[in-house]
This record gives sequence, structure tokens and C-alpha cells, in this order.
Amino acid sequence: MTAVLRYRGPATTWTDALPVGNGLLGAMCHGGALVDRLGINDGSAWSGTVATEHVDPLDPQTVRAALAEARAAIAEERFDDAADALRRVQHRHTQAFMPFVDLLVTITPDGDGLVQEHERTLDLATATATTSFVLDGQPVRTATWASWPDRVLVHELVFPSSGVGVVDVSLETLLHAPLDGSSGPAAAGAAGAAAGVAVAGDAAGVVAHGLGDAALLVRLPSDVWPPHDSDVQDPVRWDGPALEGAAVLRVVDGDGRPIASGAGAGAAGASGDHVRVTARGTVRIVLATATTAQGAGREPTGTAADAAATALGMVDAAVAMGIDRVHDAQRADHAALVDRFTLTLPDGDHVDDTTDERLARVAEDGIATDPGFAALLVAYGRYLLICSSRPGGLPATLQGIWNAALRPPWSANYTTNVNLEMAYWPAEVTALPETVEPLVALVQAVARSGEQTAARLYDAPGWVAHHNTDAWGYTQPIGEGQHDPAYAFWPMGALWLLDPLVAHADHGADDSFVRDVLLPLVAGALEFVDAWLVTGDDGTRHTVPSTSPENHFVTATGAPGAVDTDAAMDLALIGMTVSAYRRLSARIGQTPDPRLAALADALPAIEPGADGAVPEWRADRPHAEPGHRHVSSLVGAYPGTEPLDGPMAAAVTRTLDARGDDSTGWSLAWKLALRARLGDTAAIGRLLPLVFRTMDGVDDEGQRGGLYRNLFAAHPPFQIDGNLGFVAAVAEMLVQSHRGGIDLLPAVPEAFAHGSVRGLVARPGIDVDVTWGAVGEDGAELLQADLRARTPRALGDHVVRHRGREVLVRLAAVGVRVRVVFSA
Repeated sequence: MTAVLRYRGPATTWTDALPVGNGLLGAMCHGGALVDRLGINDGSAWSGTVATEHVDPLDPQTVRAALAEARAAIAEERFDDAADALRRVQHRHTQAFMPFVDLLVTITPDGDGLVQEHERTLDLATATATTSFVLDGQPVRTATWASWPDRVLVHELVFPSSGVGVVDVSLETLLHAPLDGSSGPAAAGAAGAAAGVAVAGDAAGVVAHGLGDAALLVRLPSDVWPPHDSDVQDPVRWDGPALEGAAVLRVVDGDGRPIASGAGAGAAGASGDHVRVTARGTVRIVLATATTAQGAGREPTGTAADAAATALGMVDAAVAMGIDRVHDAQRADHAALVDRFTLTLPDGDHVDDTTDERLARVAEDGIATDPGFAALLVAYGRYLLICSSRPGGLPATLQGIWNAALRPPWSANYTTNVNLEMAYWPAEVTALPETVEPLVALVQAVARSGEQTAARLYDAPGWVAHHNTDAWGYTQPIGEGQHDPAYAFWPMGALWLLDPLVAHADHGADDSFVRDVLLPLVAGALEFVDAWLVTGDDGTRHTVPSTSPENHFVTATGAPGAVDTDAAMDLALIGMTVSAYRRLSARIGQTPDPRLAALADALPAIEPGADGAVPEWRADRPHAEPGHRHVSSLVGAYPGTEPLDGPMAAAVTRTLDARGDDSTGWSLAWKLALRARLGDTAAIGRLLPLVFRTMDGVDDEGQRGGLYRNLFAAHPPFQIDGNLGFVAAVAEMLVQSHRGGIDLLPAVPEAFAHGSVRGLVARPGIDVDVTWGAVGEDGAELLQADLRARTPRALGDHVVRHRGREVLVRLAAVGVRVRVVFSA
């Protein structure tokens, strides 16, 4: 498999553009010829601040009275009254991930401007987007990459030595200028005076003269309503506390000499808002961004001028180091992550087609005609996670680290009822544990905020989170008093946020992480649950009010209801968290709090309902939406580790069958992972064609998953969890380690016959390499398998299973590969 996306011509829509990123800064590369646009995102650039959550605070007495009313109404099956009561518990909304600046590169040719042989590529192995074309008979090439070690983006243009015209480089933004006063242009001027910096106000940012060759100082919105709140006046507001930031760039030649300041051939100069140079030889644009953000859940400090000084420092350091050395470090850093894992499947006859042509063929003829395209999508998903989530930054949003809209879909925030967790499902199993660090930092911030919310709203200890959060750690129920509690009220978010962190521990994180970070978070979440549960007359404990994210049941009157008692997801998440608490406490020799360790013991059991499926709620009411995209009642089956044997396996299968196959991109990924846990290769074979549909000509609404031309997964619209969930699902088809021991090739679909995988990670931190052949009725033929302990915790004896056979494999030393041999 060649891990390169290829296209003819420039991007015509945002989902045609090619993404690059370093976990802190992202760019969507449109690949134009005479006019090129790179949409630049700073990963810390969000609307609002920590203080925004405290606007229009809820009255605690009102909240507690509403909860009491809801519980009483549920007991009497007055479900509409319960929902009405819970609307009084709704606060406002989370903040939104913002666009930052656009880098525009315009070529004014000496000749007629005839563009031919225009191609774009994205090389996943080097994290480089390229464009090549012939301009008036002369070759032109560009390359764009972002460095995590040096925190800069480089856009390189290579022209013939004879030149083809002039190049204008400029910055634009949808954001505003910093305010006058302590954080505005006046302050920017004062802070920059010593360096000779001058600033000029503008409705869209502030042009800074004397900062690099071009710079733009910006102020982000103070409050942004999500686009589904369509009746809000002034939904993007600028009049409150907000982040400030800056983008700074320098233009140098191939030897790192400044062009705009007069050195180098064809210098033309810089004016602060743009740079003009001769289009000759190598031209490199070195760009950095910074904001006043201080990390997840922290109040911003400083000014736009401070951010500009930080960005300029990064640019100047990169130029001083030498861009070739910066590039060497970038490639080595990226390779250290991407090369840990490789999935190889046979390419079809049209592997040399452009990526959009190849997608169209697979959509028409089936993935079995080109299995290598599925391997490409897996590699792309890992690439997107690497680009979106690195230490020092924030986690991947609903759109990763890329966004072009002031009001992006669902605010491009962190949706905690599945989407944020799904984004990290592939991190451990495909050997990218570093990408989890930003999520850990966010969960810690949410826990700090959630302690305040639990105490103030619910008079409860511990910490709570609901179904949305943001960079500031928002934890209250959203909805403005108008939204459906089906999604707006869900106080179990903390439990599912912990699941990727538990997976991090289970796949090799050290004991200090468990002791100092994870267990305190787990105990705090369970403290809230203990206070939240209601004890019945028979001593059993219940979650009430209880919603199953975004889903509804049919009441006795035939109307839809959303609020009841004991959603299966609540019960499963509590059970998963208590199990992790017990297991991890034992791992570090710590005695668990017996009260918390026993929380799940008094809960009702999750049992098959009257139709044989897993009920959404304990009362097993009819489904208002039988084909609903969420399969929340099955969270214990995946990503949980509930054994799927006998009646429960049949119940999970029945639930998935009743729900149907088709849905959103991320729902398809979840269903694939669940079917892999069941070993149901026939169902996987039905689901795969739905993943590989093209979104060309398809309306960006509804719940039909597929792929855009740049292979972004469609909800629709684009949501990165569809891409990342697919990676995790394929990993589950190849290796599973959730039931003690390692299962090889448990659910390989017929379309994936003859392949190999290197670097899958099994619990408790074991590299697994597997090669397989034909896929028959009893599964894939195992040709070769090797194991390697990644850490000392993985040493010892491990049970390995394949097609009913079992062998004990001993790992005696870290890093030493051991061949798996089954007796004849």
C-alpha cells in the first residue's frame, strides 16, 4: 500500500482540501495554482473563556426542585412533565472551536498564466501536502508541512531559476482586532515598542508592522451559539472576555536568507500585511501562531502582542536553526509515530487512479475489489489523530484541528456521549499513546469544573460532566431551557470520559499514571454516582432521571419520551468504572474505598428484553426511533469488555439487527467494532460498503455515512470520529485482548483476505504482528504471528487463541519478539 492521497486540480470545497497539522496548529491546503489558500487553525483558539460558563448561572434551589419534580413524575410515568422539569436544569451552551487565519499565496505570472498538469498529493508517511503544475510551460511545486518539535508550519514554493512572475503572501481572518485598552492595539504597540513594532487597527485583525515579514493580531469571539440554535440574535458576540492571538510569518529563500528584507534574488519587500517576492528559485513561508490560552480549563493571560512575540520567537528560532534541519526533525518526529503500525492489504487494479476516482470505484464495485483502499483509510485515520492531538495541545475536536466557520456544526466542540471517546479508541491499539495526553489534561480540567457543578447544582461530592464540554472544561447541562433532555440532560459524561484513560492504563501506561492521575479521577466520578443513585424500597439502587443519549421511547399514550429510570448505558458505565476502580487499585496495591467498590453490586442487572434485545431502559419500552444512530445500550460490549457469550451475545446481536446497518459515519464505525467483538464477519461485510460510499453529490444533511473526496468521514457533515472509529473497528477485526489473553484474527471479513498487520497493541502492552491468508467459514488462515513486550508489565505468560486453538506464550524480555506456534 502506498500511503498517498492524489488528486487532479485544486480543491473546490473545504472537504476537498488536504489536512496537515502538528497537534497544535492545523492547515487545510486547497492547492490552488495562481491563487492558493491555506486555512490555518490554532488548536487553542476557542471562543469565550473559563468565565463564560458562569454567565447567567443556574439557581441551585431551582435545579434541586426540578430534579425532585422529575423523579416524582417519572415514578408516576408522567414523562412529559419530567422532561419539562429538566428543562429548568438547562444552562446555556459550550463554546466553539474557531478558525484562525488564512494564508493566501497569489502568483502573478509574467506570461499568460496557463496552468496545466495540476496535481495535489498528501503523503501520510511524511505528513506533507504537495501541489505541482506547469505554469506557462514552467514547472512549479509546493510542499506544506507542520513541525511539532519546532511549532511552525512551512509552505515551500519551488520555481524555475529563471522565474515565472511575482508572489504575494498575505494573511486574512474572520476574527476581530484586539480591543483598545489593556489587551488591544494600544497595549500591542506598547509591548512591541522596544522591537519597533507598529500596529494598525482593522475590522478583521490588526496588521503588525515590525513582527516578521507579515503578522496579524486577532481577538476571538467572547460567546458563540451553536448553529442549531437558529433563533438567536447576534449568535457571535465580541463584547466579553475572550482570547487574543497572533499569526506571524517570515519569507526566506532556500538557504534560509530573508527575501523580503532585501537579501536574496528578486527581493521586493514586506509591508506588514503582505509580502511580495519574485517567483524564482525556492521560496519558503515560515509561519507560527499563538494565543493567550494557558491550557485546558485555564484562564487566558496576556495580550495579542504577547502572543505575537511568542509566535515570532518560534518563527525566528526555526529560521535560525535552518529550515532543512527543522524539516529533518519534523520527518523524524512524524515517522516515530506513524511507522509503529502498518496494515497491508492487496491493492486493486486501479491503485494508480486518483483517490477520488479510486473511492468512486470502490463505492461502485465493493471494497473486495481494492482492499488496499481500506488499509489507506486506516492509515489516514491514524494520520488525522497524530495531526490533531499531540502533547501540549488540546484533544481532537469533532473536526480534529481543522475548522473554517465561526459557527461550525455542533460548535466543533467535545461531545462526550460518544464522539470524543470514539476519537481515542484507536490511540492505544494502534500504538499512539502520546495522543491521549491532551485528553488526559482536558479530563482533569473537566473534573475541576465538574466538582463545582456537582456541589453547586446537585449538592453532591465528586465531579460530574454532561454531554458537551469545551476547551474551558464546561460541565453544566446545556439547552437554554428549550432543548430536548434526550441529549441535554445526561449526568454520566464523567464515566465515559474515563474509559479512554482506563484503556491507556490497560495498554501500558505506568503505575504513576494510575496512582497519581487516573484513580483520583475515577474515585471522584464514583463519589458523584454514589450521591446520584436513588435507593429503592428493596435496597436496589437506580439512576433517575435517566436518559439514553439522544434516544426516545414510546410512552403509554403513544407519545415519545426521553426521561425514565435506569438506562442501560448508565448501568453499564457505572459497572465499567467500578470494575476499573477495583482492578487498578489492586494493580498499585491500594485498598479501594469499599463503598465505591460496591456501587455496582446493588444496581439492576442488564438483561435481554422481551424481544431478545438489550433494552434501552430497564422498563423495556418500545423504541420511538428503532433505527437510531446511537447504540448506547451496548457500551458494555464495546468499548467495554463485557464477555459476549450465550444470552448476552444473542442480545447484542438482536439489538444491532433491530437497529439496522445504515447510519452516520461514526455510528457505522461503532457497529463495525461491535460486530467484530461478536465475530460476525457477515455483518461486517454488509457494513463496509456503507463506509466506502462517496459523498459527491450528496446533501450534507441526514444520517447517511460515507466519505468526502479528501476521505473525511461524513456524519454528515464531516466528523473526525467516523475516521478514527473505523481504525479502531478494523483493529478489533484483527486482534482482541479484552477477555484475558490475545485472540488472533477473530473477525477478518472475506474482503480482507491475504494481509498483514504490524504493531497492533494488545493488553497489557504487547506488540502483535500477524500475517494471514485466505478467509474461510471458520475464519482467516493464520500464517505467522509474533508478540513483543513493550513494558515490564507485559512480561510473563500469555494465552493466545486462534480458531479454537490455544497456546501459552512466554515473554521473558522487553523488546524481544517471540513467535507464536500452535501445535499441529
